[in-house]
Amino acid sequence: MGQSKLWKGVLVGALVGGIAALLDRDTRQYVGEKSRATGSKCQSFVKQPSEAIHRIRVNYEAFSAQVNKGVEDLLELLDKAESMLNKVGEINQEVKEQLKAVDDSKEAS
Repeated sequence: MGQSKLWKGVLVGALVGGIAALLDRDTRQYVGEKSRATGSKCQSFVKQPSEAIHRIRVNYEAFSAQVNKGVEDLLELLDKAESMLNKVGEINQEVKEQLKAVDDSKEAS
């Protein structure tokens, strides 16, 4: 029951907010322009569905290439970070060994 009231409240809030926003003349013009542009695009896609599919494919390929580039960059950064951490570990080990050698020499004295 509570979930139903939540969605009703969200819907009523969206409607009231949308109506309030449309009181502004610039907003009405913007919504009208975008609605007409979207309508004409939808009509062209309905008339030429192969063009719509082609655009989707081209956009998907571009998005996929971007994601692959991002993943490659991330992997390169992770490799560099791993290399740096290994070097820090090696330095830490060397310092421990030198401190141990110093402690051993103090005990021998």
